[in-house]
Amino acid sequence: MTVLTKSFCKKYDHVETASLDDKYTIEIYDSILDVEEQWALVSTAHDIFFNVEFLRCIEDFPATGIKPYYGLVMDNGEAVGIIYFQSKYVKLRENLRKSGNFPKNIFEKLSESVKNVIVSAVNFQTIVCGNLLLTGKYGFYFKDSVKRNNQFYLVIKATEKLSEFLNKQQVRPGLVLIKDFFTEDMPSEGEYHQGFTKFTVQPKMLLQINPNWKTFDDYLADMKSKYRVRARKALQKSLEITKVVFDEEDIGAHRVIINTLYKNVSDQAAFNAFLLHEKYFENAKTALGRNMTFTTYWRKDKMVAFFTSIKNYDVLDAHFLGYDPIENVECHLYLNMLFDLIKEGLEKKVTYLDMSRTAVEIKSTVGAVPHNMYLYLKHSNPWLNKSVGLILGLVKPDAEYIIRSPFRE
Repeated sequence: MTVLTKSFCKKYDHVETASLDDKYTIEIYDSILDVEEQWALVSTAHDIFFNVEFLRCIEDFPATGIKPYYGLVMDNGEAVGIIYFQSKYVKLRENLRKSGNFPKNIFEKLSESVKNVIVSAVNFQTIVCGNLLLTGKYGFYFKDSVKRNNQFYLVIKATEKLSEFLNKQQVRPGLVLIKDFFTEDMPSEGEYHQGFTKFTVQPKMLLQINPNWKTFDDYLADMKSKYRVRARKALQKSLEITKVVFDEEDIGAHRVIINTLYKNVSDQAAFNAFLLHEKYFENAKTALGRNMTFTTYWRKDKMVAFFTSIKNYDVLDAHFLGYDPIENVECHLYLNMLFDLIKEGLEKKVTYLDMSRTAVEIKSTVGAVPHNMYLYLKHSNPWLNKSVGLILGLVKPDAEYIIRSPFRE
């Protein structure tokens, strides 16, 4: 256990003090077990992805290179906020996938060569305020007594304190990333992000469930003719598919094929910051229980795909998935997964389906709408901080897409 600050609880020894300002202090721990009671008091009934059980799963079965840290913001001995950090050493060469487009002329070849040199040189210890496994604002949560603008100030000060602490441990952070915010979540005034580069990547795709949709047929009936025909063709293609919902024991028993299918999809990403732990899925299922559904797809007695969904209060989140690329083409597996997610959302009577990022165009064809989310990036070295925009240009996906509108007016 590592604790940064003086604790008011007798349970802890060997602590230091770190003030954020004249009112608030920060306690930083490297294990959720050391802070779970206080953490739960602040996060209770807010968001399932702040739950102690889920964060313990990520800590015990971490994605490649990710180390979590947990911050308690204290006001006169009372925890008024929680901050979730991840520390990761980013080697851009390992995380960046080459595109399939080859240079057409000498100028493009030169550009590609320069890009390769830069990519090979970019290696930074990074502090993330947020969760790399999720799309959304999972970096911090405060009680209502802390105003929104002040929350951002405290978070930025907290990243500085964590950076100072890691430096003492001979871990030298360069980049700080704070993610992901809708426009309405950002501070309304003040220069809290001075020195940070604000940017977006692909939008989060959200589908709001129409209260009139009682069944999947109701959903299809609201579609324009061509999208309804397309949906029925995809459903027809999946008639040979058998679906089986797994519990944690089933997931563990099929761990090898599940991870193979997951890597098929993960390896397609233009930029991929991590690989999940091979035992992540079974342990996430244990941590989340009935709130997580693990659906497998079978064809001719062979598992060809799976997807995971997590019920987060009134939102159903699409989590990680995997599939056989050949079977995906033949059976329209990905599109059928989206339809199955919608069916599940209707059955569980949620308000929204959170389809996360990636595959923006196909998600729009089933009714999901793009919502931009903003991130903030800064390098501790003022000179290197000037090159942050260049780094972003290398890692941001540049895929073009068209947003479709499948529903009748």
